[in-house]
Amino acid sequence: MSVAPSDPNLTVAELEAHRRERSEHVMRLRTLVRSVSAARLAAFELSVGDGPGQLVRLRQAAYTSGIGDLGPEDVLIVKACMVQQAAARPLVFSRGTSEAVWAAPAIGTRTELVEYVMPPGARGRSADVRRRRTGLLPEYVEIGGLLVTAYERMVVDHTRQARLASGISVCDNALHLGLTTREALLAEHDKVPKGRRGRSMAQLAIHLADARAESPLESLSRTRMFQASLPMPDLQKRFYDRDEFIGRTDFYWPTLGLVGECDGDLKYAVSQEDSGQIAVDALMQEKNREERLRRHSDVDDIARWNWAEALAPGRLHEVLGAHHLRSVLVGGWPVPDGPLPKRAFVC
Repeated sequence: MSVAPSDPNLTVAELEAHRRERSEHVMRLRTLVRSVSAARLAAFELSVGDGPGQLVRLRQAAYTSGIGDLGPEDVLIVKACMVQQAAARPLVFSRGTSEAVWAAPAIGTRTELVEYVMPPGARGRSADVRRRRTGLLPEYVEIGGLLVTAYERMVVDHTRQARLASGISVCDNALHLGLTTREALLAEHDKVPKGRRGRSMAQLAIHLADARAESPLESLSRTRMFQASLPMPDLQKRFYDRDEFIGRTDFYWPTLGLVGECDGDLKYAVSQEDSGQIAVDALMQEKNREERLRRHSDVDDIARWNWAEALAPGRLHEVLGAHHLRSVLVGGWPVPDGPLPKRAFVC
């Protein structure tokens, strides 16, 4: 297993800085919350609807304003603020809600339900809420007035429940940002009792995680390669020529001289304020980079794919197969000892 070098003190500092940043974000979202009864709405002639300046009802006696521009993760955080405001005691938010607060880059559709943990035997029910009864009560931290599961617990919870690609994406991001270490994630994994659902999935995702991955699309692509038994690629390979640095490639297979590049939607994006010439310049720079790569003595071919091709089961295998990359019995992947979970190969 390749472990990126990490200073534990630096990891703690990075996690604390990330927590502060997320706290500020949650506090900004909290200002959108309004708790008011239907009678008070009528008394003050406040309107509820989808138009500008109108309130949006998210749950009973709870409304928000300015929600139209928010993504699903931020809407979930706003709902969590409303749930906590209505609760009689502090709640510890978990799973999808904790992931949204921590800004974990999960792949797939995120639940719209607010989730929090409760001890076994605890009762209660309400709309738009999922209570997780567990005997493995988590450590928690405060972020913007919300109590959420601690970072490593959030990551391990996600890897236990999600599909492998999403689990690897969250783990890759955690290591890439220096928010934790592989050892800390494995230590948190070891707290999960043997035999609990998803334990082996979590262990596999943590082993396969790589701090060099820079985007969820790269994480998804690497997962598809593993699932198809393709050889493990080198990540972020740096290439140089006589004009010095060419660039870093997403993936590289030295035995074939094959470069792999996954093109996300944001790779060539420019803001609305920027001119069309900036977009043209970005495309020309990428074209020049690829031409220099193709002339490099260690590069024989370049394969490209996008989100749709990485998401579709078997499609990335076909794309790379067209560039002569074949499945192998031993691909060099850093898997844990023992049988691999069958669920790891469900796309």
